[in-house]
Amino acid sequence: MTDLREAFCFFLRRGLGDMPQTREPELVLTREEWNELFRMASVQAVSGVFIDGVASVSLRPDRDLWEQWIAHLFYLEQINERIACREEKWVGRLAEADIRVQVFKGSSVAAWYPYPLHRSFGDIDLVVEEGWQKLEEWLHGQGVPFRNEWGDLVVHEGGLTTVEFHPHREYLYNPVMNVRLQDWLKEGSSNELYLVCLIVHLRRHFLTYGIGLKQVCDVTMMLRRAHLNQSKSAYMLERLRLKRFCRVLFGFIDTYLGGAESYPFVPLFSDKDFALMREVIFHEGYLLKQVQEEKEAKERLPFVRTGRHAWFWMRRSLRLGGMMPDETCWFLLHQVMRRVGF
Repeated sequence: MTDLREAFCFFLRRGLGDMPQTREPELVLTREEWNELFRMASVQAVSGVFIDGVASVSLRPDRDLWEQWIAHLFYLEQINERIACREEKWVGRLAEADIRVQVFKGSSVAAWYPYPLHRSFGDIDLVVEEGWQKLEEWLHGQGVPFRNEWGDLVVHEGGLTTVEFHPHREYLYNPVMNVRLQDWLKEGSSNELYLVCLIVHLRRHFLTYGIGLKQVCDVTMMLRRAHLNQSKSAYMLERLRLKRFCRVLFGFIDTYLGGAESYPFVPLFSDKDFALMREVIFHEGYLLKQVQEEKEAKERLPFVRTGRHAWFWMRRSLRLGGMMPDETCWFLLHQVMRRVGF
């Protein structure tokens, strides 16, 4: 019987550009197994990378299925091209109003991929580097409807994506570490600092509702292609108390995604935290958030909903605290303060 996870990771490694390129395994896959592999890729938001991996080997699904996948790639390309155009328009319009923004994630991180337009699309994330205090007034003046979501401004333009304006590229729940990160961001940008922000973003999602392989692939491609000064990266990550989490993450990347030539820290394999990361990524992915939101929507009593919410975060923080003990403590305090209106 074919190990579908092993086959799935093989195709992902090939789609990411394999380092070094591995031998093609002797796979015999049924149509149902091909469909399951594509479902796994879609759930993890890496369908384009997966199809690229299949395209790099001699093995193929049946013609009908393959043509559907090629059509999916064309769809990804079209949407990503539209999103890139929208990003440019927003950056240009805001620059005319003396509001300086930078694209975070999205097309800026896709540039590290072998086929940038095949990275699964998401929201447009714009970090406001100058002029945040003028942004709301400008949006009102332009007749652009928006809402404030916990300090970020979110614009729904219609279509497949939203535009999110952020006052900071990233943040940490630990206030001391967050001040340090914001000071670095004020000093300027670098590939090393971009990698740090990607990992901070990934860890926050890991702590809250889980992460998918798309975010892990983003880190993988930066490690491979961004010409990083690993000593500088290691210094920043360690100063933000990210070393333990990074070692486990790098172990996962090395095991399942083909790894990189070098890392800021030695990857960690085969301990309880490695097993936990594997569990969160492969078995929770992006679905955990959907499941929790559906549960909350069904609960009509506010105090019961709040209680269940608190119990969920407490259990999750205890479960993941070994990889990020100080961040989980501050995260719980952050959730409490948010609920009581601070």
